[in-house]
Amino acid sequence: MTAQQIRALARHIDTALPGDRSRLPSGWPHEAEAALLDAIFSARATYGTPTSGVRRVVANWRAHRASDLDDLTALEAFTDAPDHLAEILDNRQRVPGNYTTKAEAAALAAAALADVGIAGSGQLGDGRTAQEALYSVPGLGGATWETFVLQLGLIGPAALDTMRGFVAEALGPAESPVTEAHALHLLAAAAETENIPPAALLNAAWRHGRTRAIAPKPLSA
Repeated sequence: MTAQQIRALARHIDTALPGDRSRLPSGWPHEAEAALLDAIFSARATYGTPTSGVRRVVANWRAHRASDLDDLTALEAFTDAPDHLAEILDNRQRVPGNYTTKAEAAALAAAALADVGIAGSGQLGDGRTAQEALYSVPGLGGATWETFVLQLGLIGPAALDTMRGFVAEALGPAESPVTEAHALHLLAAAAETENIPPAALLNAAWRHGRTRAIAPKPLSA
């Protein structure tokens, strides 16, 4: 890791990510409910500001709960009343594939996780059981899972590869292939240089990669 590489990554951050640092949330450590809502409602949606988009959904739920957000059974309780949950969250967007509203998917995912003994952030274990539970809900898949665990402070393989790609994009093709470990070290150094909380930068790099992945591809000739 060199000073030149850190400067290149800092320039890429300034270009690729929002200039308003308030738009770079640091995730929801120890708050499984918030992490799950974030993962589901951020799919194919504008993330927004602290008072709009996904964070507004989480804020609406926090106001309803008036407590810590680390008990998925609170969301599970709405499996038979998804419209009421949508009213509380003030959001009726639907999941990719149009299977259900995102509110209903959140309740179903919370129920699936709680059914396998995962009701809070400290019960994920190695993640495999939780991943299978989340995948059982129509419209939820790999990106939802990776976002969910990243909001809790864990980095899944797809998110890690996206962060590696973000750093490789910053350094350019002249650099040697960027390893995952090297990418994380550079991101940590750039976060300090740019005065960004490290978790916020990791989240932003992941969201940047997701946005690029779902952008319409140009038609070939």
